[in-house]
Amino acid sequence: MRTVLLTLALLLLLPPVAARAKLLPCSEIPAAQRFVNGLKPSPDTREAQLHLDRAKKATSDAACDKELREVDKYARRADAAEKRAAAPKLAPATAPHVQCADLLHQDRPGGTDYRGPPVPGCPKP
Repeated sequence: MRTVLLTLALLLLLPPVAARAKLLPCSEIPAAQRFVNGLKPSPDTREAQLHLDRAKKATSDAACDKELREVDKYARRADAAEKRAAAPKLAPATAPHVQCADLLHQDRPGGTDYRGPPVPGCPKP
């Protein structure tokens, strides 16, 4: 039973580890630069460009990979912010309908038993 659980655990954990093992090569720099150039100016875009400049100066594939992953992180943030800003705005929520006091419900706004703030549209007691 333990071997089955161990095998299952290894199978579940191996794909994320294998995905991390793949390095982003420095040959991806031109594509990253084109993507960053297409973004609107923002703090995340500046950070992405900063890391892209560091990736261009990297002397090893590992250093290039590290900086390109940072470029990816900040570029995704900037892109998501642009998409949120371009999304249609929702109309502001209207005030909920409030039932005012009537003959049988004097504990509602405007009633003699009501103990709360005044409600617009309801008569004052």
